[in-house]
Amino acid sequence: MRSDPIYTALKLLVLSLVVGLVLHWLDLTPLDLLQNLGESARRFVEWLRRFVGWAIDYVLMGAMVVVPIWLITLLIGRLRR
Repeated sequence: MRSDPIYTALKLLVLSLVVGLVLHWLDLTPLDLLQNLGESARRFVEWLRRFVGWAIDYVLMGAMVVVPIWLITLLIGRLRR
């Protein structure tokens, strides 16, 4: 790993940008985080629950297509051996 100060500064800059974007997306300010830590955590957990619910729906729909195709290619590969 590099320990170059410029590399470290760039990593911190990028990480700060990502965290800032996430906080903006969640409509949170740093002051909100400090004043309402419990409420912020509750909102984050609620957002995470909605995101997981959304993702599961799409994973299941995609799996309805992907898994049968994978099984068919697996069976064809085994039959050829």
